[in-house]
Amino acid sequence: MFYMLSYEWKGKGIMEETGVNKSARHASLKQMAGRNFIYSLLLFVVLIAIIFIAIKRDQDSINTLEHVYIDQFHIEQFRASLSDVVRPLNDFALTSSESNFPKLKKAVKAYKDSYAQIEAIHHLTPEHHKALDQVNQLMNEVMEIASDVADKRIPANQAGHVTVLAQNLVLATAEKLESIVISLEKVLQEKSAERQKEATMQLYMLLGFILVIVVLLELFNRRLVKHAQEVSRVSSSVAKSAGNMLSVSEEQVGATDQQYRFMDKVIKGLELVADSGEKISTTVANMEKTADGASTFAKGGAAEMQHVVASINRVRQSMNTATDKMSIIDQKSDQVLTAIHQIMEVAEEANLLALNASIESSGDNSSVTAEVQGMSEQIRQVSEDIRVSVEELRTLAEASAGENSLATQEIDHCLEASARVSGLMGKMHSMAEKSTQSAAAVVQASERQNDRNKKILQALKHISELLSISGTKL
Repeated sequence: MFYMLSYEWKGKGIMEETGVNKSARHASLKQMAGRNFIYSLLLFVVLIAIIFIAIKRDQDSINTLEHVYIDQFHIEQFRASLSDVVRPLNDFALTSSESNFPKLKKAVKAYKDSYAQIEAIHHLTPEHHKALDQVNQLMNEVMEIASDVADKRIPANQAGHVTVLAQNLVLATAEKLESIVISLEKVLQEKSAERQKEATMQLYMLLGFILVIVVLLELFNRRLVKHAQEVSRVSSSVAKSAGNMLSVSEEQVGATDQQYRFMDKVIKGLELVADSGEKISTTVANMEKTADGASTFAKGGAAEMQHVVASINRVRQSMNTATDKMSIIDQKSDQVLTAIHQIMEVAEEANLLALNASIESSGDNSSVTAEVQGMSEQIRQVSEDIRVSVEELRTLAEASAGENSLATQEIDHCLEASARVSGLMGKMHSMAEKSTQSAAAVVQASERQNDRNKKILQALKHISELLSISGTKL
């Protein structure tokens, strides 16, 4: 029994420790998985933001390069339009055809529009604007020459000379524009190199950040796997403890069966005690009848007195037998108290087993464990009530033994009185009446003892049923 209790307390400690560790590990693992998910999500959002910013900056760089290319294209287009103004003059100088005048006016208008577009370019520096003003001045002279030719303010025979002058002015203008074009090409190259450098730097930064994310995720996953392995080890320990508790439960069932068999023997012994009590009642009833006969026929003579003495001796033997039976009842009461103590220990063990099972199952079989705990508490309460009843029975048995001792003393007095005063029938008659009263008291005490024996027998049968139910539940 002590081995089972120590083993049970050891199993309980293991179950409590592993249960608490399992709950803590499970909560820590769940929290860590949640944190890993949040960190991964944040890193993913940051990565997307960085990629978005890089794409945005790349687009801005491309747009800037595109604007520079467009500006360069417009300047090239403007430079090409300069010859469009001179071409109608050349044709007029060669053919003297006035049909070239509309073309000349159209070329002049196209130049002005192109110049206005070139002047609005925001990438031009003050030096570029200064060179552009010089170009405009030269082209204004060319356009004045063209206008004079178209308006016939210059004679046709001098148109060739004027055309040569205009061509020289256009060539000078083209040289001025060449410096602007070269400068824009340098700007374009610088922008392209800067954009390439920024793109390379962004690529390295993006790759570095991706590498940092991968390393962080790997560290998080390693910690998570480590905690998962610890939880797995704790779960294995819990399973092992559950197996140990199952073995203890099986041993407890065996002990309950042994106690059930012991209670069956106790019940049979108490049935014998009850039968003996009934025999005592019968004997005491006979004693009462004998005492009544002695009281009635006391006056009959000395011969009848001898009869009475013999009857009193038989009554004394019966009282001695009753005293021995009371001693047996006292011994059986001790055995019953011992059995009740064992039953209470079993109920406490069952309650502890149910508590351990409730900790292990984590709420899955709470109704069954609660029922087992309730039944264990009922068994303990009933056992306590039986113990109190047996203690009272024992006290009453001791009181009955004292009463039997008093009755024996009275009978001895009767014998002594009969021996000393054989001739005094009146006194013997008085003593016979006392014997009758004593016999009546003994009958009442014997009846009370029989009632107590029946109650004890019923209580023990109830205990036996509870043990049987407890063994079945366990």
